[in-house]
Amino acid sequence: MDLVRVVEGTTKFYVPDSEKYKLDSNMPVFFNSVMKLNRDIAVEIIKNSFKKPKVLDLLAGTGAKGLRIANELPNSAVVLNDGNPHAAKLIKKNAKLNKLSVEVFNMSANKLLKSSRKKYDFIDIDPFGTPISFLEDSIKKLRKNGILGVTATDTSALVGTYPKACMRKYGANIRRTKFMFEAGIRILIKKVVEEGIKQKIALEPIFSHSSNHYLRVYLKRVDKTLPTIKKKVRPLFYCQNCANFKISEVFTTSKKRCACGGYFEQLGPMWIGNLWDKNLVEKIEGNKTIDLIKEESKLNVLGYFDYHSIAKLIENKKDLPKMSKLIELIKKKGYSVSKTHFSPTGIRSDIPPRTFLKLLTK
Repeated sequence: MDLVRVVEGTTKFYVPDSEKYKLDSNMPVFFNSVMKLNRDIAVEIIKNSFKKPKVLDLLAGTGAKGLRIANELPNSAVVLNDGNPHAAKLIKKNAKLNKLSVEVFNMSANKLLKSSRKKYDFIDIDPFGTPISFLEDSIKKLRKNGILGVTATDTSALVGTYPKACMRKYGANIRRTKFMFEAGIRILIKKVVEEGIKQKIALEPIFSHSSNHYLRVYLKRVDKTLPTIKKKVRPLFYCQNCANFKISEVFTTSKKRCACGGYFEQLGPMWIGNLWDKNLVEKIEGNKTIDLIKEESKLNVLGYFDYHSIAKLIENKKDLPKMSKLIELIKKKGYSVSKTHFSPTGIRSDIPPRTFLKLLTK
């Protein structure tokens, strides 16, 4: 295997040479440099949640995430696992490079979880594809107040490109909406929450973020009753014509007409509660993405308006205000507003959809 040395923060790694290997599941040991933000946030969340965390990096690859946790949080006890023998060997090499004392296993993820009596404060599930097959056993190994970090890279199913795949994997109806990445996040959370409910364990999201190729959620094991959690999983009725939506308690077979004249589509069920713990978000340090999340997490709002997509519905596009001007207009109307990290042309606000459209057409 041809390796190159990279550095993230104060942690050094040997990783497969990206000029020699394609970034896919056939890589001898998987490593994606673009996932640095994913690793940055994981370190920050653990640092701000625990004093002496016991951590399991379940599908560790090169060990980049687990070793960064061990290196940047000296009081942590980290276990790293990967079913690929080449990965396990490379993790040990990288641990030695950083002079870190960690446990390394070379087992299938669920076999490790089933065979171990250990429970963890933080378990990271970061697979190539869907995380579904790892949820049940991981939740069982989560301590009280423990946190589960879950990545999904099968975004095409979750955001509506392949609706049948979403229904088959996640048990939810989805279409490509004007807030599709957030809808995907909410369906992913719904799936994890449901897996917890099966085990009578209440899980609640404390942080969420997305990029073009993955969705990432963090859920905490909380003391809330299961009925309280169940109430936050609901169907959503969404109008593609004007971006209006309504939350419902049950699905219905009858078509509902929107005030704009269009029809509502039934989506979900999905998580309709908050995506972020505001107190935790304020403690996290990071880049522009984190700064955007800090702003949008202050709004208890489901969904956002994608200015670019909605503008396509307007006949006279020459008179459309710029995004910055539109945000000012929304503020002047007395509504809360921010940009969103989910889309560079997304606006999160508690302004009603019809009022938003009127501002566009003034």
